[in-house]
Parts: sequence; structure tokens; C-alpha cells
Amino acid sequence: MDFEAFFHEYKEKKNAYQMALSTMYYDQATIAPKNGIPYRNRMTAILSGEAFDQMADKESIQRIEELARQENVSAERKKELQLLLRELNELRVLPREVYVEYRRTIADSEAAWHEAKEQDDYQLFKPHLISVIEKQKEILSYVTDKKSDYDFMLDSYQINTDIAYYDRFFDAIRKKLLPFLQKLLKEGTPIDDSLLFTAFDIKEQEAFMQELMDYMKVNDRECYMTTTEHPFTDFFSAHEARITTHYHEHNVMSAIFSTIHEYGHAQYGLQVKEAYEGTSLFSGIGTAMHESQSRFMENHIGRNRAFWEVNYPKLQQHFPKQLQDVSLDDFMRMINVSRPSFIRTEADELTYPIHILIRYELEKEIFNGTADYDNLDTMWNDKYEEYLGIRPEHDRDGILQDMHWGGALLGYFPTYALGSAFAAQFYHQMEQDMDVEEALRSGAFEKISGWLKENIHQYGAFKDADELMMDVCGESFDPKYYIEYLKNKYAQLYQISAD
Repeated sequence: MDFEAFFHEYKEKKNAYQMALSTMYYDQATIAPKNGIPYRNRMTAILSGEAFDQMADKESIQRIEELARQENVSAERKKELQLLLRELNELRVLPREVYVEYRRTIADSEAAWHEAKEQDDYQLFKPHLISVIEKQKEILSYVTDKKSDYDFMLDSYQINTDIAYYDRFFDAIRKKLLPFLQKLLKEGTPIDDSLLFTAFDIKEQEAFMQELMDYMKVNDRECYMTTTEHPFTDFFSAHEARITTHYHEHNVMSAIFSTIHEYGHAQYGLQVKEAYEGTSLFSGIGTAMHESQSRFMENHIGRNRAFWEVNYPKLQQHFPKQLQDVSLDDFMRMINVSRPSFIRTEADELTYPIHILIRYELEKEIFNGTADYDNLDTMWNDKYEEYLGIRPEHDRDGILQDMHWGGALLGYFPTYALGSAFAAQFYHQMEQDMDVEEALRSGAFEKISGWLKENIHQYGAFKDADELMMDVCGESFDPKYYIEYLKNKYAQLYQISAD
């Protein structure tokens, strides 16, 4: 079999396994009955083992490496092979039974997390968390070409990042944003947003959401949405993305912003070059880059006044009793309130990176061996008290609020803050290139999507974050855009100086 035929068959089988596993995961997180969890987890582990055999086949990897060393391949094919071999770097050194047990441990852990969160009890989740972390470290023990376990994890989610990279980034957050937040809390003019936490009928929320999806030109033949406990997005092909949201009767903006956020992810996948479908150029996009697009959509678009000039009257029509006497100006202040809070996914823009800083510091302790798992919930609460001046009283509002650690996604959290900073720099450039507010005000959302596709989305993983930032913005990444954006926005909102 010639290489092209071999490589096509290899990728098709790899993608078929991935689609099956993604479908099983999506169903389990949304519609699958709880009592079927143990059996499903066993079947998922078995299928993961079959996928492992196919992907980690030594002869196949050798053939892929041979082509990667050749000079007469296109730049796109060379990058695809580099990314694929990067993905296989971990699998190729693992014993099959270790990998299968790892996947089984993760599936059991995610189910335990759901149960523990429902019961508000970290102790139910603790043994599963310990198992996941131990299994993750066991997996990493087979990988020798790395600086440290946590450096490897960070780089696996976003190329060219490590502890030193994130330490510099979070040092800027700690030194420049944290004092400003403390100043805002002390000197800022208070904003009362309590009205947004009164009762809002969920069926009416769902009806408004459909109007919002129409405004954003979401193609329901390619993008499907349902509900789950923790919103996420999954990709099945260049023409299929699935997103989830979660409605809260007493928090009307939660589902709105989480849906806009998840659509940012979905739109990215749906606007990658179709030719990249089924390749690592589609699947290998770094998570900081992906989060840059979800945070871009959620914050720079979804919290933009021009966006709500069109959509707020629609929201008022669905909730006249609650909103009929609330002006657009007051509504904009309400949805941009900054205050210390427990839940990361519902945090305002200014406090959000502090939520991530806390998780980053805890993850470093997990990997350097100083974390006390018996009291990890207390360590979590202590950091919230130290940085935000509040202390969670319930595990569901503290260490159990996120699913990431239960799913072995250690190293993912920092990409949320980094992605937010990328988004600010991309948005600054978009404003130079087009009239963003006019596009939003006129309902021409395709102009927003078009700019993102032309400048960022179409390239998939062919260009990494450093290359995209230089090509789009004409300079390398600089967190000053993020810090200045937040300080200027909230100084105006709270009538304080940005200094």
C-alpha cells in the first residue's frame, strides 16, 4: 500500500474511533440515564483500547515519521505530520493496559464528580481525584523528553507554554489587576444588579436563546445545542459542532453568556478550512487559541453595548415584568458588574483571571507534591479568601464547581486566562480593521464571523498562536492589551481612575 492510501486509511480509522468516543461522551453528559454509567464506562474503556491500538501501532508511526523527514512535502502536510507525531508522542511509549485503565479511571471520575457535586460533598470525589492524578503522573512517567510533568501538561494544551511562561503572565495579573480590583471594591460607585437574579422562566429563556442564535447567524444544520450540568463544546467534523448550556431560573444571564461562549468554540471549528477536516490541522488547535475565540465572543461581542441595542428589546419582550422599566444603560451596567464571586463560569471579566490564578497555583502544588488531598478543598477556600476576600461555604461552589480535574484536564485552566488576553489583543486589531459596533448594531453578524474566519479560524492549527498574533496584529503577544482593556472598562463603569 502506498503512503497516501495508508495515511488516508490510518486517519479515517482514527477519526472513526474519535467520533464514536465523542458521541458516547456527549450522550453521557446530556441524555444518558445514570444507572447505565458503570456499563458505559467499561465499554468506553474497551473502545479506547481499540483506538489506542490503532493510533499507537509502531509500524504506522514509523511510516509517518519517514514521511515527516522528507523534504518534498507541502508546508501543510509537514505541519500536519508534526502535530500528529506530537499527539502520538505520549501514546507510543505507553503500555496498552496502562492507557485503558487511565481512560476507565477518567470515566469513573467524571461520573463521581457529577454525584459529588449533586450531594455537595468533596469527600465522595476525593478518592477518584487522587486516582486520576496518580494515573496522570503514571502516564507522564513514560514520557522522558520533557522538562517536568506540569511543563508537559501546559505545553500539551498550548504549544510553547510552560511554567515560566505562565508565571510571567500571572505575575502581571497579580501586580497590575489585583490592586485595581481592590481599589474598585473600595472606591467604586456600587451597581445594583439584584434584579437579574430574580425569577426568569426557563422556557422563556430558551425562546430568547433561539432568537439570539438567529441573530448570530448560527446554522442549525451544523450546530446543535442541548443542556448539561457543565457547558462544553464537542466537534465531530468540519460541518458538525455540538454545544451545551445550562439554564438557571434565578440567573438569567448565565445561560446567555455560556451559550455565546460555547458558540465561539463551535464557530472556530466550523470555519476552519474544509480541507483540514479529519487532520491534525483541525483537531490540534491549542486550547488557549480556542478559548481566545470563546472569550472573544462572550466578552468583546456578548457584552458589547451595540450587541444589546439589538437584542435587549427582545429580552424585554420575553420578560416585561422584570425588565420593562430597566433602561439599556442600566442593563449594561448590571451585566458588567464586578464583584468577588465563587463560580468561575459566571465571574465577571475583571475577577475572572483571579479565578484562574487560584487554579494555576493549586495545580502547581499538585504537580510539585505539596498538595494535601485530604484538605484540597480547604486549600481552595483559603486561596479564594486570600485573593478575593470570600470563602465558599459549599463544595459545589468551591472545589467541585468545575469538571476539569475529574476529567484529567490538569493544565487546561491557565489557557482560559491566556485565551482571554489573546482575545483582547485580537479585538483591538479588529477595531482597527472594521467598525465592529456598526456591524453589531445593523445585525450584520456575518461581518464579525467573516473577519474571524479570514484572519484566524481558517488556518486551524496550521499557524500557532505566536504566528497568528504576529500575522493578525503585527506584533507578538503582549498582556498589556488585556490589562489596559479591563482597567479602562471598569474604571469608566465604576467611576474611578484607571491608575
